Amino acid sequence: MKRERGQSLVEGTLVLLVFFGLLMAVVDCGQILFAHESLVERTRAAVRWGVLHTWQGPDPIVNMVLYAQETAPNPSREGYLNLTPQNVQVDYQPPVDGNSDNEILTVRIVNYQPHLFSPWVAQKLVSSRPVLISAPMAMHGAMAQNRP
Repeated sequence: MKRERGQSLVEGTLVLLVFFGLLMAVVDCGQILFAHESLVERTRAAVRWGVLHTWQGPDPIVNMVLYAQETAPNPSREGYLNLTPQNVQVDYQPPVDGNSDNEILTVRIVNYQPHLFSPWVAQKLVSSRPVLISAPMAMHGAMAQNRP
């Protein structure tokens, strides 16, 4: 009779280990999905800001991704979701032949390392797929023409 009680204790422990392992995996997947969607939205907002303002170089757009403002804060602080300026790449294609239709702004977030909750999984996972948002700058020219 005592052996059967011990058996159910061992089986219950094994089942709980598997259950909590799966629960932590679900939490980790949720964290990764949340981080990715947050980075996509932050990048869209930075591209939107860059399209509506005159091109001043990549720094204001990088700051919009990292800090949600044009200039870096003083004193310097950590970027959004632990991003660094090296994670944010800004490409500007100037207009060719004065045609603003081919003026393009592209922002990428590369090598982002989300932090995982699970202790037995590697603490950082490098995403091989960058967040990439592009937009034509023709909107800037159209808005400038509509101003009085």
